[in-house]
Amino acid sequence: KNPRRRPLLIALRRTMRAPTRGLLTGFRWDSLGKLASLIFLGLFAVRYTGGLFAWVTENRLERPAYRVVSRLTDGVEVRRYEAYTVAETTVKASFKEATSAGFRLCAGYLFGKNSPRASIGLLRRSLPASAGEKMEMTAPVRQSVAPRGRREVKVSFLMSKKRTLGSLPVPRDAKVKLRSVPAHFAAFKRFNGPPPTDAVVAKKEAVVLKALAETGGVAAVRPVAGGETLVYGYHDPFLVPSLLRRNEVGVMVEGPGAK
Repeated sequence: KNPRRRPLLIALRRTMRAPTRGLLTGFRWDSLGKLASLIFLGLFAVRYTGGLFAWVTENRLERPAYRVVSRLTDGVEVRRYEAYTVAETTVKASFKEATSAGFRLCAGYLFGKNSPRASIGLLRRSLPASAGEKMEMTAPVRQSVAPRGRREVKVSFLMSKKRTLGSLPVPRDAKVKLRSVPAHFAAFKRFNGPPPTDAVVAKKEAVVLKALAETGGVAAVRPVAGGETLVYGYHDPFLVPSLLRRNEVGVMVEGPGAK
């Protein structure tokens, strides 16, 4: 090593370290903690203020008309629903995958991927995307899960009661179908939380079936044999805080007590 370079290197190192030592000496680390706290509180306020606004807005959405026929144990309700119309798609996948894919397809139809019923054939298919009708959002988003052993989930959006089946625009995607759901009876368990997993759905369905099994005599309410499991979601899974999100799991029912 060249001895003449040693003093130069020492001086250079001192020069580089001096600003750093001064910066660290004058920096108040408690200020960093306060700043982090303020940022966290700001994000928290934005998240929950926006979530609360979304919750209030979505509570005003049109919902299917029903009346409560009876209340069973564990908060289970037996309801009689009036007839309504849905846009529906069937997805053969797991519950989570089917929910995501089905939601996109039905939302696409609701928000413009459709054609006026008056246009037919090639004319309908050649219409620009802007020709589609944007319709009002409703609640809940319905999922009908096939009996165990079949990986099949039907996802559907309710159509406004202002519209008849014949007045609705035609889906551009052949996977989306329009159909009328006749008046029916169903038993539901309501709960709050994030979108339910397969395990949560199975647990809540068991609560419903147990409550139904405890009815008897002339008031007996029985689930429809081989029926699907119904999962209803009333609020946005991303914007609305889980504590405020309304979910329901249920089954179609029949029997003297549900007449």
